[in-house]
Amino acid sequence: MKNVFRFASLLSAAVMLFASCEGPVDGPVTPPNDEPGVPETEGTLTLEVDKLIIQSNGTDASTLTVKFNGKALTEEVIIFDGDNKPVDLGTSFKFTTAEAGEFTFYANYKTFISNKVTITAVTTSVPETPADPKPSSTSFVRKVLITKFTGEQCQFCPNATAALHKFFDEHELAANAVKAEAHTFSSDDPAYFGGKFYSVSSFPTICVDWSVLTTNVDYNSISSIVTDRYESEDAKVGISVNSVCADGAITFKVCVKAAETGQYRVGAWLLEDNIKGQQKGAPVGEENSWYHEFDDCIRIADSQSGTSYAGIKLGNIEAGKTAEKMFAWTLKDGWKVENLKLCVFVSVPDEKGYSYIVNNVITAPVNGITQFEYAK
Repeated sequence: MKNVFRFASLLSAAVMLFASCEGPVDGPVTPPNDEPGVPETEGTLTLEVDKLIIQSNGTDASTLTVKFNGKALTEEVIIFDGDNKPVDLGTSFKFTTAEAGEFTFYANYKTFISNKVTITAVTTSVPETPADPKPSSTSFVRKVLITKFTGEQCQFCPNATAALHKFFDEHELAANAVKAEAHTFSSDDPAYFGGKFYSVSSFPTICVDWSVLTTNVDYNSISSIVTDRYESEDAKVGISVNSVCADGAITFKVCVKAAETGQYRVGAWLLEDNIKGQQKGAPVGEENSWYHEFDDCIRIADSQSGTSYAGIKLGNIEAGKTAEKMFAWTLKDGWKVENLKLCVFVSVPDEKGYSYIVNNVITAPVNGITQFEYAK
């Protein structure tokens, strides 16, 4: 029997618990008590911002809005920073800065404390939304995300490397697939990813669209799974990206256009190519050098929501409409900018609604514009 199983089934219990914690609570909202002299003892204080990323030029502003039970407040509100110190943002609650970095705020109103929000200030200009070459179309090219869990010191991982090498050389769906490698086997790997990420118990493991996991890593097995996933559904979204890389940081805007009305999530990973290593268990010699040159290696994974790594909430998007998400990352020393690229994917609820699976994925340069890719 093939050792293939549904990723959604593996995580169904965890995801159900996660969903019960993170989802919005529907029901009546207690209105603020407007009677004079009667203290407000129940309610929810929220802090919202119109922009999570601004340019650190002293003029680009993010506006904070404080709401009590959904009603905007302008009086009796104190804004605190991440060090629990009050900050003066004036009566308009606009935040500007001349320094790059992350700035955390929360609000206090009477006895109520709000959620925290973090605004990122970057030195580069904030990218604009890429132009849509076919505004009236929602017919997008569909691509499948293949994630390989591997490691330089994993003696059986060359089997998966060889199978994927053949897939991308020969398979008819090679142009409709995107590969990412999670080097999580051991920390002495030059491509080691030490950030928080999904943990597998066996190496190598192949994950397709965050939907199917398999340790059967031969060419036929991988080809069959990718084909099944590709044919299982049409592209429900298109993805465009505008990215700027400068001064040791990457800032980029992702625009997601829906072909169908629904709930969507978006994830972004930074990948690096041409990392030199010495793969254990692989043949040597110049003709086998590709075993020892690691491509598509995950350096940053910005896609976590609770226990899931299948994307960050975008919310509901109506058919033909768009939603946007900004990302800002700091690069580490040793990463070669010329070898970096972005992997951006959008996920949708699975058939049972227990977890999210990838519906579409693209790669994009760290400097430049990638427009929606239309099928027609």
